[in-house]
Amino acid sequence: MLVLGLGASGAAAVRLALSGGAACRALDGGQGGGLVATAAELTAAGAEVTLGWSAATPLPPADLIVISPGIPPRSPLGQQAVQAGVPVVSELEFGSRYCACPMLAITGTNGKTTTVELTTHLLAAMGLRVQAAGNIGLPLAACAQESAELDALVVEVSSFQLEAVDRFRPTVAALLNVTPDHYDRHGGPAPYLAAKLALFRHLPDAGTIILRRDLAQLPEVRELLASRSGQPLLFSATPADDCAFFADATALYERRDGQTVRLAGLDEWTLVGPHNVENALAALAVVRAAGYCPEQAARGLASFRPSRHRLELVAERDGVRFINDSKATNVDALCRALETLAPTAPGRRTLLIAGGVDKDIDFASALSWLEKQVREVFLIGTCKGRLAKEWHGVVSCREFLTLDDAVAAATAAARPGDVVLLSPGCASQDMFQNYAHRGDQFRALVERRAGE
Repeated sequence: MLVLGLGASGAAAVRLALSGGAACRALDGGQGGGLVATAAELTAAGAEVTLGWSAATPLPPADLIVISPGIPPRSPLGQQAVQAGVPVVSELEFGSRYCACPMLAITGTNGKTTTVELTTHLLAAMGLRVQAAGNIGLPLAACAQESAELDALVVEVSSFQLEAVDRFRPTVAALLNVTPDHYDRHGGPAPYLAAKLALFRHLPDAGTIILRRDLAQLPEVRELLASRSGQPLLFSATPADDCAFFADATALYERRDGQTVRLAGLDEWTLVGPHNVENALAALAVVRAAGYCPEQAARGLASFRPSRHRLELVAERDGVRFINDSKATNVDALCRALETLAPTAPGRRTLLIAGGVDKDIDFASALSWLEKQVREVFLIGTCKGRLAKEWHGVVSCREFLTLDDAVAAATAAARPGDVVLLSPGCASQDMFQNYAHRGDQFRALVERRAGE
């Protein structure tokens, strides 16, 4: 077996292959940092590891290639893999073949991590043995050997991972939403949607499929559902007769056997914003599709606390709140952040720090929110020039070379009652390791200034 890429997922795939007695070789184009230690560990375990690999060099022979989600299929190395004449699968696919418990898979442009964390929390609160895995940070391959001891794995699935699945068949699969993202990688909206829908490829019963109500009307989704028995579980943040899970202005509900069951009041839990109402409904739908009681699970909503970097209050200083929403890596997530803050920062009271890697998506959908809520935008990253050009007609924009400079300028411009919001709407890898690194840097800068 050949593993391309030695990040967390690639290394986990190597370890899993070695544990089964397979001969394994691994390649990575990098040579520094933690790669050296990882290579040494895997070599000692019996793998053949090469760092500093060049795509100009032919790939060694193999009967199976496991490719990192960080390697695009259209890249030189991705093309070499495709042309090798052997199966090419993602770590998600490889790890799933060794899992011995039900897999509850969740994908979508936004809300995946929160919904996975929430589903895991609700099931654990019911006394079940569960583990969150996948794109959330713990590779599926790292859980495979212990999976027989679990009642379920709740798996966050990305479109990158779904590009190379073959037999992946979760017990339950949920698609939360599809909005513009990663078009630079996938080549446009149609290929991006097709990658997401690969999650359902091997699910014969639509009753194990969970969808936001509007997605069920897409032609591609209707075609997919037409070839399957049963009906999907639909959810909506507003009342809808055709939805198994829905909400109104006060509570979450389940429609069960023709009856409406109140699950929880919106004032009984800490998550805020319409998008989190959807995330909670989706999580409860996953619980139901997995064969458990949503009414019992909903009791765990009150004790759930989301992870960092999602509308996280970092500090409040002189009446100004500093909020870290670094997880907002696309324009839809940015709009949801502004929507969520609208009641607490009415009018143009938000000072927005945005920008990063341009993923070839349309930022026009943010204009209405910028116009009514944002007083000034402080732009960073490789996308800053494009955003300044597209947004300057509705909001004042300034460009900065560093996050430090942007935070300093936003802090100086803020007045009591304002919100300084880091919600980039872009990926982070032009200036940071990932969104968490970006959020941590923002937190450190704010805390340093709050202590001055």
